[in-house]
This record gives sequence, structure tokens and C-alpha cells, in this order.
Amino acid sequence: MKVGEMCSRGVVSVFESASLQEVAVLMRDRHVGAIVVVAKAAQTRPVGIVTDRDIVRAQLAHVADLSRLCAADVMTKPPLTVHDDALLEEAIERLRARGIRRAPVVNARGDLVGFLSTDDLIAEMARQVSTLAKTLQRQPAHEGLQRAG
Repeated sequence: MKVGEMCSRGVVSVFESASLQEVAVLMRDRHVGAIVVVAKAAQTRPVGIVTDRDIVRAQLAHVADLSRLCAADVMTKPPLTVHDDALLEEAIERLRARGIRRAPVVNARGDLVGFLSTDDLIAEMARQVSTLAKTLQRQPAHEGLQRAG
């Protein structure tokens, strides 16, 4: 399966100039733990990523009001991106190699088209294991039909 077939398409993004307060509110309202940062000049190109952990670390490091810090101050850049035509195994390996749990998904032109998280990957793998388990359950019944026929 390819990443583009199972990634989340409702990507939450902000410009580099967005305040961390805005980012935190968006995270709360959209129930996400990370937001993709895009440049104003190329609104579909990811230039960074801000996680809930980044916000906490920034607050502790800068001891400043979140409205005085912006996404560009704390974002991870450049973000690891995964191509929508990459296989899941490749995406998992790239996330593991960087020690991260989330990545923007881009098309061949580098435009933001989705978002991939370990939650998405675990849900897909659980679906695949469930399908395999159903196959195992059907085998004895199938063998019984062949003997009877």
C-alpha cells in the first residue's frame, strides 16, 4: 500500500509568522498534536513542523508569552517529508531513522497533500492483521467444503 492511499488528508497548516498561541489553539480545536508550517510565498510547500512538545519546550526555554513567539521560532526545519507514492514500509523506515512520529506527505512536485502519523500506520497495520486473521479463520471451513465436494 502507498502512503497516499492511507494518510490523513485534512492537513492543518499555518504560516511561519503564526504565533505559538494561534498554533496551540488550532491544535486544541482540531484535535491534533502537530501542525505543518508553510511559507507564505508557496502555501503548499512544507517548510517546518510544530508539535505540541515543541510548544512546551519553547515556553520553558524562552519564558515568554506564546503570543510573542512564532511558528518559525520553534519549528523543526526542514521537516521530513514522505512522498505520497512511497510504500508504507519505506515511510516507516524513514520515520524510524529520524526518530519521529509524524511527517507531511507531499506529491511529486513537493506540494503538501496529506499528513502521516504513527497512529495512521498502526491503524492500517491493525486492519491488515485483522484481515489476515479472518483468512486463517476461514481456512478450516474452506477445507471442509473441499472434502465434502
